[in-house]
Amino acid sequence: MPYHTYASVGGANVIAHFILDERFGTLTRQEDVDVGGSPGSLSISPDRALLYACLRGDQKVMTLAVDRQSGALSKVGEGGLPGGPPYIHVDRSGRWLLAAYYGDNGVSVHAIGADGVVTDQVQWVDTGEHAHSVQTDAGNRFVLVPHTCPTNAMFQFHFDADTGQLSPNDPPKVQPATDEGPRHFVFHPSRDLVYSVNQDGCTVSGYHYDTEAGTLSPFQLISTLPEGTEIGETKTAEIDMTPDGRFLIASNRGHDTLAVFAVGADGMLSYRDCFPTDPVPRFFAIDPSGNWVFAAGSSTGRLLTFRLDPAAGALEQVDSHEVGGNPTWLEFVEQG
Repeated sequence: MPYHTYASVGGANVIAHFILDERFGTLTRQEDVDVGGSPGSLSISPDRALLYACLRGDQKVMTLAVDRQSGALSKVGEGGLPGGPPYIHVDRSGRWLLAAYYGDNGVSVHAIGADGVVTDQVQWVDTGEHAHSVQTDAGNRFVLVPHTCPTNAMFQFHFDADTGQLSPNDPPKVQPATDEGPRHFVFHPSRDLVYSVNQDGCTVSGYHYDTEAGTLSPFQLISTLPEGTEIGETKTAEIDMTPDGRFLIASNRGHDTLAVFAVGADGMLSYRDCFPTDPVPRFFAIDPSGNWVFAAGSSTGRLLTFRLDPAAGALEQVDSHEVGGNPTWLEFVEQG
C-alpha cells in the first residue's frame, strides 16, 4: 500500500514529500513544501488529515492540511509557542497540542481550534532541566515526559482530555539509579510496556506500564552499544518499535549506528546487533509495514533506507536519498 512520507528538512526550510511503496521500500520524491522556517518535530492528527510542524527557531507551530490522495500539503495557519520545543505531540482527541521544552525546562498545553490551528496556551508546567519529549498514552488519560541529565527522570502526569490540564501523578516521576538521561520513548503496540532510549547512558530502559494508574515500573536496563564499546562522545537519539512489537530499534549518535533488539515474550530485550548509518542519526522511523527503516543523517542530508529481516532482526541498507541539510523527523500517512 502506498504511503505519503513527510520529512522535515531544517536546513532547507522545507518538508520533503515522498511516496513510499511499502512492497519494495522505494521512495519517490514529490514536490517539497516551503514552510518559511526551519521545521523540526512533526505530529499528525488522529484522523491523519492535519500535519503539525514545529518551527523551533520561530517559536511557533504550523498546521498543514493533508490531501490524502495526492499528499499535497497546504498551510492552514500558525500558532505561537512560549519557546522552541524539540518535541510536539497532538493528543488522541486532536484537541490539544503538548510540547516539551529542553531549554525552558517544562511542558506546555495549547488548545487546537476547530480549523486545526494551535491557539491559546491553557497550561505551562515547570518540570526540570532538559525535558525532551511528551506523549499521551493509548487511553489519553496520562502523559509521560522524559528528561535527560541532570534531571534524569520520567515525569508522570494525569491528563484531563476535556480541559487539557496536566496534574502530577503519584509518584510524580521515576528516576534511574544511574545517570541514564531518558530522552524519547515508545509504547508497546499491544502490551502494557514502555521503552525509553537514554541519551546519556547509551541504554534502553524497559518499564511495565500500569494503564489504570498511568505509572511506570522499571524492569530492564540494556546497552545500545556492542559489548566492550566505550561510550565516549556517543549519545543515543531516537527509539521505535515494529508494529507487531517483535523488534525495537534505537539510534546511536557518535557511534552512528542503529541498535536492534528482539522483544521477548516477557518484554525483555535481547541485543541483536548494531548497523552503521550516516553520521549523526538523530532521527529514524520504521514504516507502517514494519519491513523498512528510514534513517536520517543529520550531518549528511541523506535519508537511508534499510530492509529489516523479520527472522534475524538484521538491517540491510538498500537505498539512499539526498534530502537537504539537517533532516530531523518523519511521518507516514496512508494514501487515499
